[in-house]
Amino acid sequence: MGKFDLTKIQEFIKKMNFDAWLFYDFRGSNDLAHTILDIPKEAHLTRRFFYFVPQEGIPVKIVMGIEAGNLDHLPGEKKKYSSHISLTKHLKDTLANVKTIAMEYSPMNAIPYVSKVDAGTIEQIKSFGVEIKSSADLISMFGAVWSEEQYLENKPVAIALTNIVSKAFAYVKEETLSGRELTEYDVQQFIMHEFNARSYFTDSPPIVGVNENAANPHYAPTNEIYKQIRKGDFVLIDLWAKLNKPDGVWADITWTGYMGETVPEKYVKIFNIVAEARDRAFSLIQHRYAEGKEIRGYEADAAARKVIEDEGYGEYFIHRTGHSITTELHGSGAHLDNFETRDERLLLPSTSFSIEPGIYLPGDFGVRSEIDVYISSKGEVMTTGGERQKEVIPILK
Repeated sequence: MGKFDLTKIQEFIKKMNFDAWLFYDFRGSNDLAHTILDIPKEAHLTRRFFYFVPQEGIPVKIVMGIEAGNLDHLPGEKKKYSSHISLTKHLKDTLANVKTIAMEYSPMNAIPYVSKVDAGTIEQIKSFGVEIKSSADLISMFGAVWSEEQYLENKPVAIALTNIVSKAFAYVKEETLSGRELTEYDVQQFIMHEFNARSYFTDSPPIVGVNENAANPHYAPTNEIYKQIRKGDFVLIDLWAKLNKPDGVWADITWTGYMGETVPEKYVKIFNIVAEARDRAFSLIQHRYAEGKEIRGYEADAAARKVIEDEGYGEYFIHRTGHSITTELHGSGAHLDNFETRDERLLLPSTSFSIEPGIYLPGDFGVRSEIDVYISSKGEVMTTGGERQKEVIPILK
C-alpha cells in the first residue's frame, strides 16, 4: 500500500514472469488502476487511457489528445491519439514483440473484485497476438502488503478489540444481574464508547445479534430496530476498528456468548464445529508456509468448509471464509473464498486476512468465530489479536 513506484512494479512484473502490465480505464471504470497510478479522485476522465509498464525499460502513456495531461505525473513516453484508428496504431506499436501482459481481468470472472476491463477491450488487446493474464496477484503485491510500521501499529488495536469484547460481556452481566433492561443497541453503543475512548475509527457500528439475529451475518441493531437481551439468550458480537489515520490497517473479530452460567449443548456443538473449521484453515496456511509451499485463498476456504460440510451443516455456511485486510476493511488482496468466487490469488507475505467461518440456523441462532491472520515477511503465520475464542462465553457465570 503506497505511492506509485516504477521500480517496485517492475520487480513485481518480473517476479510473475509477465512481459508487461497494461493499465486501462474509461470514465473511471478501473478504480484499481486509479489507486496504483495515483490518479486523484477529482481527475476529469472522459476518454480511454492506457498505461503500459514493461518488465524493463520505459513505460508508455497512451492518452486522448483533449486529455493529454492526465498521466503527466507518471514516468514514460507519451503517445497521443484522437481517432480510434490512431489509438489502435499506438496499441499495436506498443505491444509489438510483447507476448504476455497483465490486466485487471479474471478468467471466467472467477475473481470479480479484479475484473475491471470490459470484454471488448480484452478482445481488442488479444487481437494484437498478446496473451492476457490476470493482474490479481500483482494488485495484491502492490495494494495488500503491510509495512512493518503498519503491523506494529495494528497489534495493540487487535488486542484491544479482544479486551473490548470481554468488557462488553462484563457490561451485559452487570446490567442483567442489576435488574436493568438491556438491548442489542445498548451493547453496540457501549462498544462505540470504547472505540471513542481510544480514538479508534470504524466505518459502521459493530454487530450485536441475539438469537435469530445472530443467524443474519450482516444484521446490526439501530436505535429503532433491536432486541432485548435476556437470560437464556445467545449473543454474537462482531466488531472492527483501526487507528484514525489514512494508512491505518483494520482489526476485525467476532465472539459469541450465552446469557447463563453454563452453555447448553446445542450451542457448544455448533461452536465447536465452527472453531474447528477456523483452526483447520489456519493450520493449512501455517503448514504450507512452514514447508515453503504456496497457498491460495480458495484452498483455505475449502479446508474450513469441508469441516462444516462433513458435520452436515454445509448449507448453513453461506459466505466465504475470510477477506483481505488492508487500509480497507475488505482489502484488495486474496480473500479466503471457494464459495462466492474461486479466489486463486496467493496468500502473500506481509499481508493480512480474516478467518471467519460460520453456521447460521435461520430463526434460531448463528455462530461465527473470527480471527485476523498476518503472514510476516519471513513467512511466520500468526494471529494479530488476543487469544482466539475456544468456547462460548457463559456470560452470567
